Amino acid sequence: MGKGKIWQALLIVSLLTGLTVCLGSCKSTGGSPSGAALAALAPPVPAMPPMEPVRFEDRDGGLWLSYGGYRSLERNIIALREHIEKLEIIIRFYREE
Repeated sequence: MGKGKIWQALLIVSLLTGLTVCLGSCKSTGGSPSGAALAALAPPVPAMPPMEPVRFEDRDGGLWLSYGGYRSLERNIIALREHIEKLEIIIRFYREE
């Protein structure tokens, strides 16, 4: 074995040993973040979306909904579904999923 190969092998061994020692000395808390850190990262609670008024009328022993009322009801449902999705994101944040 030549002199250069011995130095190369010693260099590799010393670098691997140094890497192992360096990585072994790193500490991990392993726990969840503190309350202050969690509060700083916490997403804000979304405000309730504004609801459009929907007017049902009594007709022929039942309820009747005009086309405009139907569209208002549809927009209300879409806004509430979006609100629910935002709230589910916040719930997953606090459950740490």
